[in-house]
Amino acid sequence: MNFLLLFLVYASMSYGIAFIYGTGQQTGGSFSVFWIKQLIWMGIGTIIMLKIASIDYLILGKYSWLIYSLTIFLLIAVLLFGSRINGAKSWLKIIPGVTIQPSEFAKFGLIISLSWFASRPSVKFKYITEMIFPGILILIPVVLILIQPDPGSASILIPIALGILFISGIKTKWIFYCVIFALTVSPFVYRYGLKDHQKKRIEIFLSPSKNSTNEGWNARQSLLAVGSGGLSGKGFMKGTQNVLGFLPRRVAPTDFIFSVIAEETGFIGSTLLIIIFSTMILTALYISIKANDNFGRNLACGIAILLCVHIYINIGMTMGMAPIIGLPLPFVSYGGSFMILMLSCVGILQSVYIRKRSY
Repeated sequence: MNFLLLFLVYASMSYGIAFIYGTGQQTGGSFSVFWIKQLIWMGIGTIIMLKIASIDYLILGKYSWLIYSLTIFLLIAVLLFGSRINGAKSWLKIIPGVTIQPSEFAKFGLIISLSWFASRPSVKFKYITEMIFPGILILIPVVLILIQPDPGSASILIPIALGILFISGIKTKWIFYCVIFALTVSPFVYRYGLKDHQKKRIEIFLSPSKNSTNEGWNARQSLLAVGSGGLSGKGFMKGTQNVLGFLPRRVAPTDFIFSVIAEETGFIGSTLLIIIFSTMILTALYISIKANDNFGRNLACGIAILLCVHIYINIGMTMGMAPIIGLPLPFVSYGGSFMILMLSCVGILQSVYIRKRSY
């Protein structure tokens, strides 16, 4: 196994546990046990990771149609039977007290199915007919997630798909056409597919002066938290933005946990976390280069893109460099579905690395 990757993953998860614990103890109530729940999800995810790493990743490719079909089934089920939270119908109750977010597993299903299709020797991506099937693979989960509506998760699928297709030899003109298509439909998605509060988040990103309004409260308080940390931070559990409630306590351990880390550990601590993430992405790309076949290469590259986009957007949200679209920070933010997704992806990376080329 690639032990550097394991070290980086568990180092970032240690960050998460420490600051989920810290925010929970400062806030109290149900938040105080979030770190215990996160440890449970980490344990379940680790078992899944080891199981996936132990099997040949080619088996995932052979059953990619089943994995993809299951994720689409879950996306449809959440629209029919899911719970609406914060304006989006994104959560599906499995058993009492346990809910999952199918949009997270859609990323897993798309990476496997698209990587398998693009790795077929007969697929050259020279003709428009060869773009129809991958286009359908991408469009179905994107549309179903937008209906929830969860534009943040839907938007993540696009760069992942384009990255996999690009390294598989797709002509640049097709990527250009995809970008033109996305730009064409985006105004309609904005007008008819987003809730009012989601539109305001985009408007605040485009017009930072609106941060002083009620709609820009989270963005402004997050920026203040990051900036007030200075060089070395205020000290663990000594931050004020979270404990005083300026940074809303319900988002401090999830989407805005980097704000808490930056405030309490400063530039030094937050930069160390970014270095861990950067090395993790480079390690995933190294595994992609060393993969034994095109399918393994596509899988590892797709996961590297997933990591990169999530990390950039989440950290960017805290500093006004990206709109607030509710994306968690890999291995750090509180959340069971996303933790299991990411550790499953680590299992795939390990499976590819174990079976890498010997030359």
